[in-house]
Amino acid sequence: MNFTRAYIIVGIFGLLLLASCGKQYQAKSLVKDYVKTYAVNPDGIDITSFSTLDSTKVIGDSLIQVMRQRAKDDTMFKNNLQFTAEKKGNTLLYIRMRYGNDSLSMSKTFYFDADMTGIVAFK
Repeated sequence: MNFTRAYIIVGIFGLLLLASCGKQYQAKSLVKDYVKTYAVNPDGIDITSFSTLDSTKVIGDSLIQVMRQRAKDDTMFKNNLQFTAEKKGNTLLYIRMRYGNDSLSMSKTFYFDADMTGIVAFK
């Protein structure tokens, strides 16, 4: 009976690990697709790494609007940027994309709604 309980616990942890890896992969894919669609020169952006997907509750609607406005002035992207319509709930997920080359490394942080339906904003 104790072995059965141990197998169940190990199975649950395994499923949680697979679920988190899936969201990490989905976040990377969303960012890569976004960059490919909206970057002025997507072939000139060498993505070197991504951070681990994380969550935050400190980004409010007013800060999202500020980030969206600043994104329109970002020369790396076209002017016709599209974002997910609105933030759903209090929590946003985010991932940091690092890009550049050996001599220069930069990063941008992309924010997603909890359902990962699209990018809410970036900075």
